[in-house]
Amino acid sequence: MNTEPAIELQKNGIMMHRIIYIVFFLQRLLLQFESEEVQLNKTICILVFLALCEIMEEILYHTDCFRNIKVLCAARYVQCLFATVMFAFFQGTVDSAIMIVALLIMFISDFFVATEVLDKTKAVLYLVDVGAPVIVVVFVRMLMHSSDQWMFLFFDILMLFLVLITEAMKLVEYVIQKDDVILEERNRFARVVEKNEDILNMQNKLKNTNNQLNIQKLDLQQANKQIKEANEEMKAQAEIMHYIASSFEVPKISNQITDSIMAVKKLGFCAVYIKENVYLNRHANYVIKTNIGQLQSRIKDQMENIFLEMVADHKSEMVYSHNLKDEIPFLQDVKINSVYIKLLGADDETYGLFMIGDERKDLFSSSMSFYNAIIAQYDIAISNAKIYNEMQQMARKDGLTGINNRIYFNELFKDSVEQMLDKKGCMSVALFDIDKFKSVNDTYGHLAGDEVIKRIAAVAEQCIDKYNGFVCRYGGEEFVAALPDCKLEIAQPIIEELFDEICKQVVHYNEWNITMSVSIGLTAYPEVCKNPDDLLKRADWCMYYAKEHGRHQINIDDGSIEKIG
Repeated sequence: MNTEPAIELQKNGIMMHRIIYIVFFLQRLLLQFESEEVQLNKTICILVFLALCEIMEEILYHTDCFRNIKVLCAARYVQCLFATVMFAFFQGTVDSAIMIVALLIMFISDFFVATEVLDKTKAVLYLVDVGAPVIVVVFVRMLMHSSDQWMFLFFDILMLFLVLITEAMKLVEYVIQKDDVILEERNRFARVVEKNEDILNMQNKLKNTNNQLNIQKLDLQQANKQIKEANEEMKAQAEIMHYIASSFEVPKISNQITDSIMAVKKLGFCAVYIKENVYLNRHANYVIKTNIGQLQSRIKDQMENIFLEMVADHKSEMVYSHNLKDEIPFLQDVKINSVYIKLLGADDETYGLFMIGDERKDLFSSSMSFYNAIIAQYDIAISNAKIYNEMQQMARKDGLTGINNRIYFNELFKDSVEQMLDKKGCMSVALFDIDKFKSVNDTYGHLAGDEVIKRIAAVAEQCIDKYNGFVCRYGGEEFVAALPDCKLEIAQPIIEELFDEICKQVVHYNEWNITMSVSIGLTAYPEVCKNPDDLLKRADWCMYYAKEHGRHQINIDDGSIEKIG
């Protein structure tokens, strides 16, 4: 039997009980103070009775004994006994008989609710159980103390319980009738449902047909979506292949590939890392595309470490969908739920890392053909760029020293001058020559002279590269260094650093230790040289002036030097 409704009804009635107790309490106090007929001992008994009832209910409420229907019924039964005993011993207006009767009726109602009486016989038995002890007490008192008052009291109590029994039976009968009416309504509704069963079956069939049509519609939509994605993927691959065929610049190719992937797949991020010296690139190359704030710098900081760890662990690819935050800590506070990482290149010749991620879960567990095709094309692009750059290296680099040759220097110098004039910038140029180089060749041999030239070229390239300049072997034992965007006052300490570094070098050749010295001429546009086409010419004049005036020095152009000889 479901006792929850009875329990909730009892709990909700607690507040009403408290109000009744307070009213009864105040009424009894007023009677005690206003009427001389009221006996103090009876007032105390009534107040104790109210206190016991209140304490009992508070214990039930706060210990959640309401959940135990047996305890609740027992408590209500005890309250009924208290009230009937009080009614038996307190009669008349001054004894608050009406208030006690009200409490008795309230307790009997709560008792009936707690027991959920739905049978007339049980209703009579429960009321007899409640009233029998009181009737017994009254009957015993009548035998012990013959009194007309007790006789009338007996009939009063008897009449009260007869009325309660009658009303309880009527209430039960009313409830039963209501149940019969509800049951009849349910039966009528069931008959209506049975009559309409064919209609309902037809509706279900129609509903199933509609569901199947909807499923087919969704399948068609999904198929159209897949066809559209496939077309976009093919278009993107065609664009990438066309770009690869027309360009050998790896950074631009990386940009094109990442842009195409982001446009087709709508990912959270796409990143490509190429380590240094793959296609003759001096520095590692990073291309990272994302719309998530601060993620670009985080990926750049970690890609090289991830690449090295995968190479060390001999892992070619990794897919993360679960425990992603533990495996990739820098994504902990970023809404990324799927990550795919793949090494670029063959097992023995890995050259970089491809990394993609998105907030969609399990995105890279299947259908990776598009990405694999892109990576295959990227391998081709890197191979082509490497071959092209090696050929360019052969054409642009000096065969002995490996630094820029004069032809390539002229191209770089021309481009730098054009950029300088466009933005109204500045440039410094230094031309330097090895002092007494013929003596080195005559004394130690031409092979020793070659080692001196190579050493100076290496030092010059390393020094000038730090300041975004470029250097070349200008011819024989002459070298030239250009420093774009450097005024004379900035270029002077750089050239002094170069001069000091060269003069500290010692070439160990066979049993000889060969020291070296250079003479340097330095000029700048627009401070001294007013025409950028004259930069190399004036640097050459300054260098020869230094050689004619003692060698082993830097001569800085002040505008007064002219061609010598």
